[in-house]
Parts: sequence; C-alpha cells; structure tokens
Amino acid sequence: MNENNIVERIKQNDTAIIKKIYVENKLTFFKLANRYAIPNEVALDIYQDSMVALIENVRKNKIDDLQSSIHTYFVGIGKFMIYNYLKSNKKIRLETIETIEYSHFSEFSSDDESLNQREKALKVAYETLGEQCQQILNLFYFENKKLDEIQDLLKYENKDVLKSQKSRCISHLKKLLNPKK
Repeated sequence: MNENNIVERIKQNDTAIIKKIYVENKLTFFKLANRYAIPNEVALDIYQDSMVALIENVRKNKIDDLQSSIHTYFVGIGKFMIYNYLKSNKKIRLETIETIEYSHFSEFSSDDESLNQREKALKVAYETLGEQCQQILNLFYFENKKLDEIQDLLKYENKDVLKSQKSRCISHLKKLLNPKK
C-alpha cells in the first residue's frame, strides 16, 4: 500500500489503518524514548499525543504532499514531542549515560562525600572545562538565561557564535564523561 492510500484511509477514519500505524510504530518509538530515559507512562502519553497529531495533520491536509513514509513522519512528530518534554522538564541527554537533571550541576559546591559516582564524574568533568564554557553552561542551564541575555552578558558579537560555543562546550563535556568514544 502506498503512502497516498494510507493518508486517504486516515482521512476516511479507517480505524484498521490507524491501529496498524499505532501498533507498527510503537516499538520504534519506545526505543527512542528509552534512549532519553523517559518514564514509560510519559512515553505512552507522548506516543498517543503523536498519534493524535498525525491524524489531525492528515485531516487538515497538512501532509498531502508527504515526501517521506508515514512511519518516518510519525516518528518525526514523536521526536519533536520528546524534545519538547525534555526541554520543559529541564533535562539534558548525555550520549551514553543516564539523563542527568540540571539540579545535579548545582550541587557541585556540596561535600564530595554526599555525591554519587556519576555526580562526582560530572563535577570533575565540569571543573575541567575552561572558564568560558563553565560560564556559558552555568548561565544557560542553572540560571535559565536565554542566549540573547548570555550574548549581552558575555559580550558576544554574534548569537550564532555563542550557540556554536555552547555546543562545543557540551560536546567537550560529553567527551570528558565518556572518553572511550
């Protein structure tokens, strides 16, 4: 069955095709959600919201000229919703370790004995970063400053340069936390 037929069947409220899409994409979606350490209940809510968004977009004729498969489009919706969830819950994903909440960073001044192994590794890695990276990450993640505010505070001429620097800082932090890659 081609993608246009699937879109038409969704428009006609064909529950069989909707159920098929729902079932066929569930495993892929949950694997993605697990990579970001999203609780199963939350992942299920996001998955169902993604399905609703797919159906609404089809019915509003937003994907009549779809250039990808329904599967790819649906997973894209899911990725976007996962990203929004992570952003709204202030979590950051570091590639091969569990998701670390921002509050772990703010505890760096606490006594080393009260920190678990992961927090100690994060503290050491963070302290290894240069002063500029520490400033950028501190302002962005702990003080919840917007890039425009950070640009003014740190006197960056260009916001894109600041974005790139922030990205390099995070990348460097990831490498420090997982030197094997």
